[in-house]
Amino acid sequence: MTPRCYTIAQILERLHMPRRTFFNLRKHGKLPWLEEIKPRAGRIVRYRADLVDRYLAGEWHVVPLRAFASHRR
Repeated sequence: MTPRCYTIAQILERLHMPRRTFFNLRKHGKLPWLEEIKPRAGRIVRYRADLVDRYLAGEWHVVPLRAFASHRR
């Protein structure tokens, strides 16, 4: 049985990513598949496991927004 949520340490282990890189990407919105579970368990941040697993399986597709500025008259 897989866990319903992952901690930051578990995500870093799965992504093979340094902690600082993770926080920089999260801060700049480059990890849209991360959804924090609230309320927190004390200071421990947890993320939805189903979304992380979908991303790692290659099932996460971000649809780019259409640029409306190029269609001005």
